[in-house]
Amino acid sequence: MKESWDLRTAFLLGAGLGVRMRPLTDDCPKPLLPLGGRPIITYAMDHLLTVGIERFIVNTHHRAEVYGRAFPDSRWRGVPIVFRHEPTLLDTGGGLKNIEDLLGAEDMLLVYNGDILTDLPLARLIGAHVRNGAEASLALRSEGPLRNVALGAGDAVCDMRGRLGDPGGKKCQFTGIYMIRRRFLDRLVPGKAESVVEGFLRAIRESPGSVAGVVIDEGSWRDIGSPEEYGQLKLQEPDRKGGTGFMPEEAARRWVAEALALPDAAAVRFEPFAARGSDRAYWRVQAGAAGTFVFMHYELARRENAVWEPIGRFLASIGIPVPRIIASDADRCFVLLEDLGNRNLESLAEESGRERTRLYSETLAIAHRLHSFPLAEFRRTGVPTMEGFSTALYRWEQDYFLDNFVRDVCGIDAAGLVRGELGKELESLAAALLAGPERLVHRDLQSQNVMIRSGRPVLIDFQGMRVGNPLYDLGSFLYDPYVGMPPDRREALLRSYHDRGFPLPWPDFRRLFFMASSQRLMQALGAYGCLSLKKNLPEFRRHIPRGVANLLDAAARAGNLPSLTALVLRCRENLANGI
Repeated sequence: MKESWDLRTAFLLGAGLGVRMRPLTDDCPKPLLPLGGRPIITYAMDHLLTVGIERFIVNTHHRAEVYGRAFPDSRWRGVPIVFRHEPTLLDTGGGLKNIEDLLGAEDMLLVYNGDILTDLPLARLIGAHVRNGAEASLALRSEGPLRNVALGAGDAVCDMRGRLGDPGGKKCQFTGIYMIRRRFLDRLVPGKAESVVEGFLRAIRESPGSVAGVVIDEGSWRDIGSPEEYGQLKLQEPDRKGGTGFMPEEAARRWVAEALALPDAAAVRFEPFAARGSDRAYWRVQAGAAGTFVFMHYELARRENAVWEPIGRFLASIGIPVPRIIASDADRCFVLLEDLGNRNLESLAEESGRERTRLYSETLAIAHRLHSFPLAEFRRTGVPTMEGFSTALYRWEQDYFLDNFVRDVCGIDAAGLVRGELGKELESLAAALLAGPERLVHRDLQSQNVMIRSGRPVLIDFQGMRVGNPLYDLGSFLYDPYVGMPPDRREALLRSYHDRGFPLPWPDFRRLFFMASSQRLMQALGAYGCLSLKKNLPEFRRHIPRGVANLLDAAARAGNLPSLTALVLRCRENLANGI
């Protein structure tokens, strides 16, 4: 349903040659490739209907006649479709200019690539465009494989593809969805084949601030960029509850049945796990007499997903308890795992203090085993990992905290503070961590990622393993916002780890631990802000109070983070006042 905007028409780009998708697109426009029994472009149309679009305009070029067969009455769900053919391909900018006469008196237009799958909240984009008065407003995402849109002050787009030499303050992924006002079309040349990016760049050069960015990280977003990606999607079916989420269908069931040597795939049933902060999808598999397993499906677009399996096999080879891999298919991005159940360290609040301490001690022993593995020997294995900790990564975590938690959750603009003492303090923090010991680290060692199998801890979510300071893992584990821990127990566990052997005297080790904990807690609070506000997972917000308390405690004990402490105190005050 529309809110308070006057928007009737959406323009869907459907004229491209689909070169990257050949040979699939030799005889079919890319937006018309079938998915879930219907053309890909219809998912975009359904998405647009949720904001009250009353008319679609679609440009055509390659195999235009196929559109006529796909939409014989030029309608989708009763909404009219106007097709505008381009005898000569005009690219995105020329194609947009070519439909100007179809807009009549309409001032606003929503433009949408016809070959993407997303359920991001379009109302956010439209509402922002109505308020900001910009010529164009681009829907952006904070993460993605091609973050080449630079945002400056006030979320104005200041560069695209590095063409203007302005790095801005933040780099984002362009989603292929944007709003324009009629006057933007004056920047496009009739009959000229050019990208709409050229028009955006002209607007930025001639009228800074005329192109706005609207960062929308909620929901899912996928660009179907290759036959391989399309093939993976065809192995799936649309979520029957609506939207563009996907779940395994018959092909995945057959794969599981084959992996388990089951005579009948009908015995295989999938039950989705509750949503978490992971970009991988998990299902519990009921496989009849064979028992239960866990099915994981991942996207290769995120490199950490591609390294999950080789890291898991490496960890198992050195005696680190991880889920046993039953079967895997790298081409389909399928993995079948043993089912570890639902008990993790976070869920054991009812356990006695002695039992919890035992499990924590055993987990620290596992962590020490990982941290002690010789780096030179590991590098000879050729196992891929994510990029190691560096000044840039520590600074990214700090900015993640300042943007997603301090600014977005607490309403504090820390840009000025970063240019002063806080910035110096955070630089020194990163330098101290980089100067410490270098080891293999899990990178997300916390209670939710320690499962309990037969009374023993098992590590999961290890795909972020990399080279770094091992005290980062200890800070993550012992200052975990998911689980409260008395200071004396934390101290005792920390001492037990140190006594296993560590190349720093206890006072230096202890101080560095509090510094590493402060760094990790900043990252965690940034994640809670991002997950709760941008990815629509509000359950993560409940962990913020303990995260704030833990950060205040760790920063105070570190003894050299007064500016950070003062900032977090302001955050706590704003949160208490409901800001």
